[in-house]
Amino acid sequence: MKKILIYFFPLLFALSSSAQVFNTSSTLKKAQFSAGFEPGVYVSGGTSFDLFLHGGAGITQGVDLGLKLGVGNQFYFGGDVEFMLSRRFSVAAGAHAYGDFGLDFTGLFTLPLGSSADLYSGLDADVNFHPGSISVPLWIPLGLEIPIRKYILFYFETEINITPAGSHFIGGGLNFLF
Repeated sequence: MKKILIYFFPLLFALSSSAQVFNTSSTLKKAQFSAGFEPGVYVSGGTSFDLFLHGGAGITQGVDLGLKLGVGNQFYFGGDVEFMLSRRFSVAAGAHAYGDFGLDFTGLFTLPLGSSADLYSGLDADVNFHPGSISVPLWIPLGLEIPIRKYILFYFETEINITPAGSHFIGGGLNFLF
């Protein structure tokens, strides 16, 4: 029963972070760390540029913790816990501060493109709490992870906004594994 609840709770909300995932459905191994950077552009009736710094730590088999710091148009700070449900599917839940407080939920699936790259997509949602209102922007992330070296990964990602609350996002960057 406990195992069912551990998987069901994040899956119930599997709709990560404000308009960028920068991650496939795999998780970091226990005691493994990551650090990355991702410049990105929000596109929706205009453009704005942000730079995101990503960090992660493997907690246990199939579970990792991610932190994100964004600077540029507006300060962003967030974190999430990701659960790998199978080799190709994961869910994550977290929280962020980006002007207002919000909750983050992501469901991802990954398709290997041979041995040289992975394509990932899914559903990404925020529940943002504004004074007197709540908004729930939804995105469909579409990304590509390409290993450059054994412990260096290149990501290119776009998030397609599917609700009135939110922007489209295009970004890419490097992630280093330790």
